[in-house]
Amino acid sequence: MMRLCRGCQSKMDESIKGLCPACKAERGTERGTERGTPVDTIRAHTLSDREKYAFLYVGERWKRQVQPKAVKKYPMCARCDVAVTELIDHIVPAGEAIRQAQASGRYPLSPYAGFYFMSNLQGLCRSCHFTKTNEDKAHVGPWPDVVAKEQAQPKKVWSF
Repeated sequence: MMRLCRGCQSKMDESIKGLCPACKAERGTERGTERGTPVDTIRAHTLSDREKYAFLYVGERWKRQVQPKAVKKYPMCARCDVAVTELIDHIVPAGEAIRQAQASGRYPLSPYAGFYFMSNLQGLCRSCHFTKTNEDKAHVGPWPDVVAKEQAQPKKVWSF
């Protein structure tokens, strides 16, 4: 019986689980400590960001201010423009946005300011969110500058 590689979908021996040797070498996987399974360091990085900042997703500021405002601003999926927004997604992953905001030094009072940048949010349907998440996991190279994008946004003008 043959198995398919999870990466390139090529046929391989049934004794090999997960990725074929070529995909392992290409992706730089290494043996994990959990149950002896291969760990893809790119995928592990993205998942750990979600887990690391999970407390921000359940926080009051996200639930009561940012998320409802983003859903109102982006009612349709930003990718397919057919489905209704089901999830609010960070264009640049949350961990990277937070790191960039901290490195800029512009937000000394809020260590997680990058997480809440409205210019870094978009509405997505579930299927588009799944696709975008996989693209983020495979991303190579520098991320766009979220701080510059946030600073370029027009500021609210108060009139009394």
